[in-house]
Amino acid sequence: MKQISLLLFYLLAFGLRGQYLDLELVNAKGQALAGVVAIDYLGKEYGPSNANGALRIPETAGSAVQLFKEGYYIKLLELDWTELASRKVQVEMQSNAMELAEIEVQARAISFTDTLRVQDFDFQNEMLLVLGYDYLVLAQPDLKALWSLVNRADYTSIERDPRGNLFLLSKDSASQVILRSDQLYFYPAVSRTQYGQYIEPLVAQIGKALIVRNNQIESMPLPISEMRAGTQGKSMRFPPFHNQGVQLFIYREGQEPEEFFFSVDTPSVIAAHQAFMNAFSIAAGIEKVYDMYGVWQHEKLFDLDVAQKMYQRAHAKYYPTPMFKVEEEYWLFDRYNDQLVVFDAQGHQQEALPFSIEEEYIAPLVIQDYQQKKLYALKKERGMVYLYPFEGKKLGGGQKVALFARETKVYNGQLYYIDEYNFMHLRESGISGIELALRLF
Repeated sequence: MKQISLLLFYLLAFGLRGQYLDLELVNAKGQALAGVVAIDYLGKEYGPSNANGALRIPETAGSAVQLFKEGYYIKLLELDWTELASRKVQVEMQSNAMELAEIEVQARAISFTDTLRVQDFDFQNEMLLVLGYDYLVLAQPDLKALWSLVNRADYTSIERDPRGNLFLLSKDSASQVILRSDQLYFYPAVSRTQYGQYIEPLVAQIGKALIVRNNQIESMPLPISEMRAGTQGKSMRFPPFHNQGVQLFIYREGQEPEEFFFSVDTPSVIAAHQAFMNAFSIAAGIEKVYDMYGVWQHEKLFDLDVAQKMYQRAHAKYYPTPMFKVEEEYWLFDRYNDQLVVFDAQGHQQEALPFSIEEEYIAPLVIQDYQQKKLYALKKERGMVYLYPFEGKKLGGGQKVALFARETKVYNGQLYYIDEYNFMHLRESGISGIELALRLF
């Protein structure tokens, strides 16, 4: 009996040993970090770490957790319970070298439009991130600021992917950020090239499947000489279908990608190809004369510059193809054939309805209030921007936003935009012409 009890004791001890993982959180100097929080993929929090940097993670956290601390990059920690469960693991957090500038709350409110020139803004987890030219500001949706920090990385825009992730973009890099608990957390930055290859083409997410746009640039080299006139030795490049069409692929876990949607405006593609070949022919002719006679045809260089600009302005733009989840459906706006294509929750096309997308539409064509799940179309007429709510699958009556307004967004029924002087405004979207008082504090 005594032997059986001893055996049970060892079995229980062995089983319990794998239920927790003890972490020791430190900075680059090996100093303990208090206040680090771990979050698993289900959103459950563990911690924070104590003054000794100690944080215990239960086995129920699964195969990975993300570690959060103000002033440090978010760290993804993969958990191998067969290897790590029996010992303490030291984890080093990397500082993002950003210091918060505390905002002093004053009794007299200062208007947001009088203090901060804004480049971009967006919302996440009921908080507002404002990108100014000099500062990043985290605020409440009513524009009451929580804190600010200096824009030392020279970020120029905020982009949101279909999964709700936010990215701060600079000239050379992209940093994913998360707004939570009145704080701003950064993932380590990636290059703009990586962002353009793996994140920017994402159009929608249907369940676990990803809908990705084919953005692969095609090239047509000028095989005449190394000094190609007007192209500085580079190939002449154009997007697929000269951006007069779109091709989307669906990526499902464990399956090969397959075409999800294809649309093209054939006459426009033919016109674009002719415009491209015109520029191509001029450049090739200049090179041929130079190779034969050693003389540059300077008058042709002017013609080449005009032809290239005409092609780039008319046919080499990036036209969005927005897709949104609306209740249990997914709506795709096809500007090439003026239609609204509806898919079911499994990604199967149900119908294609006529939906005219005229030249008055401005990028991104359609926006969504992610709180109230409503869609709005954006148009511009003689410089005035208009907002049109969707009523079913048709547009309702429009309301004026402002002259030359940009970055127009609707959040929880409130209208936000940046005016021509780079100041930010807030207005109730359902009340035309009545603008709310905007306050930074």
